[in-house]
Amino acid sequence: MALTASWCHWCHVMDQTSYSDQRVIELINASFIPVRVDVDQRPDISARYNQGGFPSVAFLDGDGQVLAGRIYTAPDEMVRLLEQVKSSYSEGTGKVSITSEIAGDESAQGSGATTAMVRGKLEEIFDSGFGGFGNEPKQPPWEGIELLLSLYQHTGERPLKDMACQTLDGMAAGLLDQREGGFFRYSVTRDWHVPHYEKMLYTNARLASAYLLASRVTGKLTYRKTAIATLDYMLTILKDPVSGLFYASQDAEEEYYRLPWKDRDASPKASIDTTLYTGWNALAASAFVQAIGVFGTHTYLDYGLRIMERLWAEFEGNARRMPHEAGSTGGPYFLADHVYALRAFLDCYQVTGNPVLLDRAERLVSSVREFFTAPDGGYYDSNFGTGSGGPALPGVKPVLENALLAEALVSLGTITGSEGYLDEARTTLDAFSGVVPGQSYVGPPALRKVEEDEERLFLPAASAWARASEILESGAVHLVVVGDSNHRITKELVRAGFKAKTLRWVVQILDPVEGPDVVQSLGFAPDASPTAYLCVGRQCLAPIHEPADLRKWAKPGALASLTG
Repeated sequence: MALTASWCHWCHVMDQTSYSDQRVIELINASFIPVRVDVDQRPDISARYNQGGFPSVAFLDGDGQVLAGRIYTAPDEMVRLLEQVKSSYSEGTGKVSITSEIAGDESAQGSGATTAMVRGKLEEIFDSGFGGFGNEPKQPPWEGIELLLSLYQHTGERPLKDMACQTLDGMAAGLLDQREGGFFRYSVTRDWHVPHYEKMLYTNARLASAYLLASRVTGKLTYRKTAIATLDYMLTILKDPVSGLFYASQDAEEEYYRLPWKDRDASPKASIDTTLYTGWNALAASAFVQAIGVFGTHTYLDYGLRIMERLWAEFEGNARRMPHEAGSTGGPYFLADHVYALRAFLDCYQVTGNPVLLDRAERLVSSVREFFTAPDGGYYDSNFGTGSGGPALPGVKPVLENALLAEALVSLGTITGSEGYLDEARTTLDAFSGVVPGQSYVGPPALRKVEEDEERLFLPAASAWARASEILESGAVHLVVVGDSNHRITKELVRAGFKAKTLRWVVQILDPVEGPDVVQSLGFAPDASPTAYLCVGRQCLAPIHEPADLRKWAKPGALASLTG
């Protein structure tokens, strides 16, 4: 099994060398059944069979069990590997002792993880010289940045902000393409300045969200400019003019990116993978919708709303399941696609107040429960739909997607007042407290080697888990703006609310003109002048009528006594 990707430089090298070598071709054709897997199209197979990087090659028996595996393998090594696997398997010795040097950590089981434990681990591995976590390769840690900024906004502790800002500054200086915009996927070196040149939609969507959040929390103009460059890259390079969705990635063509700027202008652009992945588009939609809190205009918002309309049509047309690729039908289906869409619909609802969007978010939760629930708590990463007739893949519960789901459930519980959502969030998070921080999943050992390596390097899953846990325990900040949506003061209160919004803030806009019964049922006066109510749990501040009074409560640490 060759695990490869269109954006992967060393995958292309292996195609041109090892897989083009006549000796390799003859050995494979004579003794093996070759299978080629695009890891973006089949993240479930990648999670179970990657060998710690891309490209990966895995040798499986008829039951799907791994006999041997490696990452990039040069032609001569590949010939020896094929011969050794063939010899060992034909002699009936079973497992072949030839594996990637990167192995899973089966000893990371813990008990009772806490946000403080995750924060302590992040502080321990923080690179005080260049920002980010660990040494090299250096990955953009957007989940960790958002945890640090969320904690800083809650407590006002300056070191949290400093770690986040040093990381954001380092990435913008080294990974952002200063000519064409957009972030490269990661840096080979600790100082961020030797990038791997592929540009991924999901990387740019998540980093756009991180820089938008940083702009709101710190007020720094540079983060606003970086967010603009990232969003505009997506619009100019990755946007499909027909569907309005975004393409998956732009290739790592090193020769192109190393050209002087004037020569790049005259050269063909790096090639693009035009696949339209629903989950990654939902991440993009969230970024465009969140931009209203920084820019205050509807230009970017409209892009996000249109993406989600298209994705809803995909969901509705596919028996209440989100296909992995737009326009496809049938499985497998992935938890990540549903969770990213759920979170995007919640973002859309909070900006617009449109109850249809809230209903769609709740219907996605129902689908997650129906198709991904694990009997022992948490949610599986995949639902395979109709059976393929082959061996079943082992069940895997990823920490990251479950944590992001839990965070969305906290928002839903806050908006609807349903304790059921909050209980479900708590149960979901508890299912992973024994493996956080340190492991990326619950399931059979020695899987998800790429994800396990990333978890040891910079804690993406643990950061998301800690963020959701901390917001659940401390309480989300619920900002309710009640007023005629056409009234000037209502608009100013909403604008001030979104300029203040961080991950722990949940915004709800209620128009007494359009829905007086809903306003009254939630305990608010339907006939009052435009008013903002700021609450945590059952504790609320006095009603707020002036945007300036609302903004002061957005300052870091201002609500610490209320949230506990």
